[in-house]
Amino acid sequence: MATYPAVLSAKTVREAEQLWALTHGGSTWPLMVSAATSFVHRYQAAFNIRQPILVVAGQGNNGGDGYYIAKLLQQAGKPVLVFAPFGLPKQGLDAAQAMHEYLAEGGKIYATQAELTQAFVGLQTLSYQFSPTAKITYPVVIDALLGSGLARPLSQAGIDIINFINSNAQQVYAVDVPSGLDADTGQPMPVCVKATATHSFIAYKPGLLTANGPANCGELSLDSLGVETDVVLATDDKASSAAPKTSRWQYDPSFTRLPCRFGNTHKSCHGNVSVIAGIGNMAGAAIIASRAALHAGAGRVYLQCDPSHFAASLAQSPEIMFADNIHSVLASKAVLVVGPGLGRSEHARRVMTSILDPMHCNRQGLGVLDADALRYLAKHQQTVANWVITPHEAEAADLLGISAAEVTANRLVAALALYEKYQAVVVLKGAGTIVAHQAGVNFCHAGTPAMATPGMGDCLAGMIAALIAQGLSAVDAAITAVNWHASVGYQLAQTQRVVLASDICQQLKLTPL
Repeated sequence: MATYPAVLSAKTVREAEQLWALTHGGSTWPLMVSAATSFVHRYQAAFNIRQPILVVAGQGNNGGDGYYIAKLLQQAGKPVLVFAPFGLPKQGLDAAQAMHEYLAEGGKIYATQAELTQAFVGLQTLSYQFSPTAKITYPVVIDALLGSGLARPLSQAGIDIINFINSNAQQVYAVDVPSGLDADTGQPMPVCVKATATHSFIAYKPGLLTANGPANCGELSLDSLGVETDVVLATDDKASSAAPKTSRWQYDPSFTRLPCRFGNTHKSCHGNVSVIAGIGNMAGAAIIASRAALHAGAGRVYLQCDPSHFAASLAQSPEIMFADNIHSVLASKAVLVVGPGLGRSEHARRVMTSILDPMHCNRQGLGVLDADALRYLAKHQQTVANWVITPHEAEAADLLGISAAEVTANRLVAALALYEKYQAVVVLKGAGTIVAHQAGVNFCHAGTPAMATPGMGDCLAGMIAALIAQGLSAVDAAITAVNWHASVGYQLAQTQRVVLASDICQQLKLTPL
């Protein structure tokens, strides 16, 4: 049994379905029934309305789920409309059987928007006065159009239907994957349904958890349907050259390993962090990283920065101490944060040369390379096995020697390639942060656009270093910090329009044990 909820590519999920069928009578039909039943149960409160519920059904298995969902709603006495803009499923498929069972319950299928509108208006007038001149707005839409089966860009007809859903629905509940979203990359193809919530089946798909997935799948839930996923490798064929053979992709939003404090202790028991950053006008980056390390629990935090920033640093956090030079920092064996606001001057080059000297890179838990340190690494490529690297997409592109657009197009493949090339724990920042490491990949679905503000990466780097200093492995520190950082930001965004890095820093020390 997997320790954490699995993440599988769409292809691997299909393989898992077929393997399940081999041991359950040779049919995947029971899975369709279970999926539809789970979906209706999951959103039963939302479906408890008098207005018509619109199911948009495709021709494949996702449409089959939709037809069986419509059957269950019909049986429960709900007003249901099924719209099949691409036509009916082919005979012999599970989807066709689901359609016939829906029709046997007295259901109807509408092929055009004109037919659908007429039927909707007729049902609406049964419950309240409806104005024929009003814009048609469907209170609840169930998206069962394409799901995870999309393998190529949408046709114009597909684009039009998805735009119709997005423009005319108050709430959208997606079956497995919002239609139009690439289940593996999280990229719209080129548009996708913007769901209120998504109920996925068997395993999470990478595209739900990164890139545009989190913004378009809404509230995310999963039902494994009793399908064992450990029997299939959780690796994407496109990334197989970069993924370790024993890798597993995992999504566990509750994963945190925050160190506890108890007993007869003192600051020396909780590790030292040294932040090497803040040259020229970049004092903020250094201060944010240092404050984050303090508030995340490091016993001591040293800052080596431009001396002109000392007063500002002390004003923000008088607990911060200052390091004299790079040699004293390296001799201290502190966990390092290198790069925020370091610049790309000759001084920065000398600092990086000293830090990445093989003499200093042979012990575990060295720390975090971020920002300008990554730009240096991209030009002087070497493996950095004992580090955590924290690139955003543009920095990842430099490190891999590709364009930022290529990283954006498939963040998972980029993260795996970074791990393969640099042998470090990789934190690929952005919407749906990805942590790639020797044991596999961890996804983070949390976070919010409100966190798109300066200094967020500096804050995360300080948090990771503080957790390493307190005894966590680099992998556990990276995953814990990513989840912690995102969840704190999300909580703050419930009461404020934007979330600043300093807001995150302040909140860290308030996190209960």
